[in-house]
Amino acid sequence: MVVLHKLPALLTLVLIGLLLEVGHANELPAKPTSVEKIFADGKHNAFTAFRRWNNEYWLAFRRGGSHHAFNGEIVLLRSSDAVKWEEASRFNFITDDRDPQLVATPERLFLYSPGKDKSDRMWSFVTYTDDGQNWSKPQKVYKDQYIFWKPIVKNGRFYATAHKRAAPKEREVHLITSTDGINWEKISTISAGNSESETTLWFAPDDTLTAFRRTKHSMTGHILEASPPYKNWSKEIRPAGVHLAGHCIHTIAGTNYLISRTDEERTMIYTYENGALTPYAALPSGGDCSYAEVVQAGDDMLVSYYSTHEGDTNIYLARVPLKSRVSP
Repeated sequence: MVVLHKLPALLTLVLIGLLLEVGHANELPAKPTSVEKIFADGKHNAFTAFRRWNNEYWLAFRRGGSHHAFNGEIVLLRSSDAVKWEEASRFNFITDDRDPQLVATPERLFLYSPGKDKSDRMWSFVTYTDDGQNWSKPQKVYKDQYIFWKPIVKNGRFYATAHKRAAPKEREVHLITSTDGINWEKISTISAGNSESETTLWFAPDDTLTAFRRTKHSMTGHILEASPPYKNWSKEIRPAGVHLAGHCIHTIAGTNYLISRTDEERTMIYTYENGALTPYAALPSGGDCSYAEVVQAGDDMLVSYYSTHEGDTNIYLARVPLKSRVSP
């Protein structure tokens, strides 16, 4: 038993918060059935990308001296069973490589990564493989100072967002598209002048495109929508009701799952239905954490993420039952 009255005031408040959060987590519909630490070497290992391709699991992340150190590189792991992992490759596109993104098509696995040079200028890069062994020469993607984020494929066409790294009122986020995953062009500006940051896309069954936008200097995320051809975005910008950061969204077996870092610095899985996000499962995490990704594995989802809750900044893989398994 924790004796709170004998602890320093600040530590007492922290422990109360943790105990309340544990109680809240126990009330959620689901919880992970397993959590494995799959990469830990004392470095800052963070910002995961995760896909299944060519009958293997592929997991990429940034390895650096710290969250903001100018020495990041991209590590790519592979596994046949998501249990035993081996290093497949490392990438050094520029001085500081940061947020890897993976896209899998039947023929090709793409890896995208934004990065900064020594002058603090930002670019995004792409490389790809057709066999899992040999990778193409890296090429720049889209515009300088735009951070490439969460590419997806819809009806054979690639879509992504790119947000401008600038002062709050000069920021903006673009919807961009490609036919080959290499050459990208702008479709529209999703929003501008609102401290735009990571913006994740989701296609509804009726082809409405939803953008889940992080606002860099606010704890509240926002939701915007557009109809084909996605040139004009809704003037109504709805609060998401939760903090959005490093978030992904996937539809699995008819349920939409969005995973994000909460404002309490935890990694939370939500379901998205009828325009609302509802907490579904919490993952063991804390502090600098989240930037999760998801791959379906039978009746479960495998969730890659990073966290500092055990001291160092490590990469984890959680197995969480799908809603179809936990619904009464």
